[in-house]
Amino acid sequence: MPPPYIHPHWIAFANTTHQQQGPVGLPPSVWVTNYGINGVPNQSALPNFQLDRNSVTNICLNPSNNVLFCYVCAMAWGGQGGGPDGRAHVLNAWKNHLQIIPTLTALRAGGLTRGAAYNLFQGANAVGGLGPSFFTKLLYFFTPSPSFYIMDQWTAKSINLLTGNWVTRMTGNVPSNLNKGGNYQAFCEEVDLMAGMLGIAGHVAEERLFSQGGRHRWPWRSHVHSNWPQCKPPTRYSSATLHGVYPHIPLNDF
Repeated sequence: MPPPYIHPHWIAFANTTHQQQGPVGLPPSVWVTNYGINGVPNQSALPNFQLDRNSVTNICLNPSNNVLFCYVCAMAWGGQGGGPDGRAHVLNAWKNHLQIIPTLTALRAGGLTRGAAYNLFQGANAVGGLGPSFFTKLLYFFTPSPSFYIMDQWTAKSINLLTGNWVTRMTGNVPSNLNKGGNYQAFCEEVDLMAGMLGIAGHVAEERLFSQGGRHRWPWRSHVHSNWPQCKPPTRYSSATLHGVYPHIPLNDF
């Protein structure tokens, strides 16, 4: 919902000092070797070091780079394959790599709304092995506009916690495949609103929402992890409720 946001969560988030994430994931050359990925265009040129966000963005938006080369860099950065059944997801997605080419090409060409970009991976366009947590990484890196944000479990939980509403539908701890373009549009709008309130760029706000985990969680990630079980929205997901909060987004888009 539009601000003001839920206290004390907003206070905790607003007082969080921004920390740049730095290089994460696996080096792309290591990632393809670990998962037995073959047929990557110009595979021998894949970086043999970890990448940071700016590096992946520059790779993906460079028209001289084949989109599948870029895809591998984005997935290696994002750690695809690290969760339960992760290897199966990696291989299932790569099995459909020819299907991904026109989608990534369309994203890199720009001109799409957030909802339309999201829906490139929905319904009949869905790619096995790529759920919202990972295909929104592709939206983030391949779209020329810097306002297409990553909607993974931590940014989605953050937005739901701060708004007190199911902006993003969840299945367990991850964004649901039932989300539509309208959910993603509303999610991104909330990131933009928070960025404006804090006087920072949208992509910086999204990175702050993502925070960082591991053995030593950063402050905002720790706050979300601790508060989510008891503070997640108390009501069930409702498309009508979301349309009431975001009336400019058609009901059928939720």
